[in-house]
Amino acid sequence: MKNIQSSLLRAARILVGGTWGLMAWSLSGASAMAVMLWGLKSVAIPLLMLKTASWGIWGLGVIREAKTRNSIR
Repeated sequence: MKNIQSSLLRAARILVGGTWGLMAWSLSGASAMAVMLWGLKSVAIPLLMLKTASWGIWGLGVIREAKTRNSIR
């Protein structure tokens, strides 16, 4: 049972992207709040840049976590 829990926790950490992923999710949330506050027309270009950056940061976090978790095994 404990082995299953640790495997699920490891998989969840990889999906989130670890610390880098949490930063990316926060950045994505901030951009969503900007759309709600100022509207899509006024933040369209910065929103595109923020979303691209957050996806890239999340991807790097996932790769980093996957490599870290595989080296622990």
